[in-house]
Amino acid sequence: MVKASQLEYALIGLIKQKAQSGYDLRKIFATTPMGHFSDSPGSIYPALRRLQSRGWIRALQEKGGRQRQLLRVTSEGTRAFVNWLKQPVTAGDVMWRMNELMLRFAFQGGNVPVAITRDFLQQLERELAIHIRDLREYAKQSGLAEAASTGALAFASGIEGYEAQLAWTKRAKKKFTEESS
Repeated sequence: MVKASQLEYALIGLIKQKAQSGYDLRKIFATTPMGHFSDSPGSIYPALRRLQSRGWIRALQEKGGRQRQLLRVTSEGTRAFVNWLKQPVTAGDVMWRMNELMLRFAFQGGNVPVAITRDFLQQLERELAIHIRDLREYAKQSGLAEAASTGALAFASGIEGYEAQLAWTKRAKKKFTEESS
């Protein structure tokens, strides 16, 4: 299985929502909360070329007025995208790839069955709770829990960030379950 970058999956997700040109995609990254992705032609267009070379997207000439190419996701691209969305949530994801987890969650609606999203939220809740427990135990054993050093306070900030993410996950799981039942 080919592993794509977060940018490539974000591009596929946006193109799945609506056929778009490379310029359209650059505008999305420049003007929306997806701005953490570079809107630079030096990152977007090479990513689009990689997706085309894998056969995950194809360009079609727009009919009518302007002569531009609109990108569409192929069935192979859809399969790869859905497989990415369905991946289980791991401890490593929670520690190092929370932004990617939220990107996957954002694109799950309409792309995977509701049960997959429920499982995703359940797994995220479980992995966050385990990670928070482990961090608290480490803080206790290392003396960071009682310390007032800048390092200890920064560590406490990290724990509180994970706790906030866990609280959001619980609320999202409840709301999603209520609205999808």
